[in-house]
Amino acid sequence: MFKKTKPLIIANWKMNPETEQEAKTIASDIKEGIKNIKGINTVICPPVIFIDSVKKTLGKTILLGAQDAFVGNGSSHTGEISLEMIKKTGAKYILVGHSERRETEDTEEEIREKVSGVLKSGLKAVLCIGENERSEHGDYYHEVKIQIISALTGLQKKYTKNLVIAYEPVWAIGNKDNTALNSESLYEMAIFIKKILNDIFGQEIAKNIPILYGGSVNKNNAKELMENGKVNGLLIGRESLKVQNFIEIIKKIKA
Repeated sequence: MFKKTKPLIIANWKMNPETEQEAKTIASDIKEGIKNIKGINTVICPPVIFIDSVKKTLGKTILLGAQDAFVGNGSSHTGEISLEMIKKTGAKYILVGHSERRETEDTEEEIREKVSGVLKSGLKAVLCIGENERSEHGDYYHEVKIQIISALTGLQKKYTKNLVIAYEPVWAIGNKDNTALNSESLYEMAIFIKKILNDIFGQEIAKNIPILYGGSVNKNNAKELMENGKVNGLLIGRESLKVQNFIEIIKKIKA
């Protein structure tokens, strides 16, 4: 059910930092800090206006991603950034359905269209899913199931090679207690996600779709979450902007 793959670590900078120079400095420091670490795929998703500068700073050692994309037709869409624009920046990954966008912008239908559009364009879609809260009754499993089915039903199997699932329980993202999901519960959810993917695409495809975890990941819990939670990587928010912490996370995963 779980295929061992090269760890995938994605940094989601969200709406940070404030200036281009700060973005270049953070990128440069990360590049220097992990330059001798092999066997891990690292991706940075900066604000779109900084992608070009960050790309020039990173060179080819670290991949780039975007935090969202517009997949509709035509050019009369003020404020949007198209898939073609993103492809021309050199970004390879696009986050889709992040909880912060689900809350304010994206409907389930729009998320499905984005997943399909990103994958058909040849880019990698990182589908973000996760429950808002946990209860003793296990209702959150149903919430996760609905998000996956809504986003992926009807997707042709040939496009799944570029699909990544990022499980981010909303209650664990940047909470005051800095509390991540424990690895035992993460393992149970990873199994559940794999079963849903199996139902949609079949076992052979399901086992090849990477699952990432996000939500209060730090240098103290990253390795344990990956190893005991049986996930293929991590989606990291605020800690990815703290250069030394982010470097330490990658070092501990590799160790």
